[in-house]
Amino acid sequence: MVDDAGDKRLWVLSKQEESRQVSVGGSNRSSGRWRTDTYFHFSIKAFDPLTAQPAWTQRLVTLGDAKARGTTPSRVIGSDVEAQMLGQDGELVWLLIGNAPYAVSAHDGHVVGDAVAIEKNNPALVGLLPVESKYFGFDGGLVLMTADARQMVIRGADLKASDYVARAIVAPEPEREANGRERIVPMRPPIGEVPARTATLGGQWLGLYTEREAADALHDEFGTRFRYPYTVLDEGAQARRTFHRGTVVQAQRFDERFPRLGKLEPIAGAPVYLKGRFFKDPSKIDTALTMTAPDGLMVWHSTRIDQAGRLALTRLDAELKPVWEARLPLSETGTINPVSTWLLPGRLVVMGDEESVKDGVTSRVPHLVSVDLGTGEWKGWDLVGEKKLP
Repeated sequence: MVDDAGDKRLWVLSKQEESRQVSVGGSNRSSGRWRTDTYFHFSIKAFDPLTAQPAWTQRLVTLGDAKARGTTPSRVIGSDVEAQMLGQDGELVWLLIGNAPYAVSAHDGHVVGDAVAIEKNNPALVGLLPVESKYFGFDGGLVLMTADARQMVIRGADLKASDYVARAIVAPEPEREANGRERIVPMRPPIGEVPARTATLGGQWLGLYTEREAADALHDEFGTRFRYPYTVLDEGAQARRTFHRGTVVQAQRFDERFPRLGKLEPIAGAPVYLKGRFFKDPSKIDTALTMTAPDGLMVWHSTRIDQAGRLALTRLDAELKPVWEARLPLSETGTINPVSTWLLPGRLVVMGDEESVKDGVTSRVPHLVSVDLGTGEWKGWDLVGEKKLP
């Protein structure tokens, strides 16, 4: 998400292949000869997050074979080149296309600076810019390691470089037992989503669990599952979860006092959600976001267990009654299909793929969706077909 003088814009950096038929002789198509040239275009498309509609498009770079001659097809140059956004520095956004850095305008995406401009504004760096993308980074500006192993940073619209001093990272104090010994922290799942299945609403502790998951959460002699909710059994894509109300008690083992669940009971009449998990507060780790006006929570869930299933989001009030449900044109999040979200005042922007299978071939089409958090109504855009959804 890019800030354009206070206006938010979601940028999508894309790569598009084009084949052109080029005439190399003859007065007309029937008598002439033709050559196929291949090009790769890198562009930015900026979206209004409120409407999920394009605001503008800016082409940045086109890669192709400038030496193509005769009827021999051009060399395919750029097929293995990737692009990535690094970060925003005021009115500039830094990105890499292949091994080359570019500074573009946050307002309309036009190229403000490149390697040539960097060397022009920093004569001491002429011939010393790295030629591999791994030597570039971002920390409030473009960070780079020169060919002679100096770390520099370029900040500001004048593209001036200065010595880079990495920000000090203060390691958190390790958790400790009552006797002072360092606590052994269970390892988080190495891949995939860590679902948020616990929340506090109106002073009540809530769990979103299957029957087996709830039993595992309650089987917690030393408080490990309560302290580290990700250690509770996860039944995965077929988990039918409902709300449980928990009673938290203080337990003791030797000199160690710790909280754990003393009771965990399903809430009568509460809805059941397939692969249900709370929408997380983006400013915290594994913590459910508490909604206001009205008070409540949001739950991600699946519409079906099979390939036809789609990702849904339901907002619930303080009584755990649905306020609205939005069924999105997106497949469930996963390792292959990660779903990205951006939380804005009154809206949620979601990007992910819609997966389908036709004639045994699986296709994934990226979509952008903007959800009104007051009503659940959404607007979407097909990033491949370049059209509105639905």
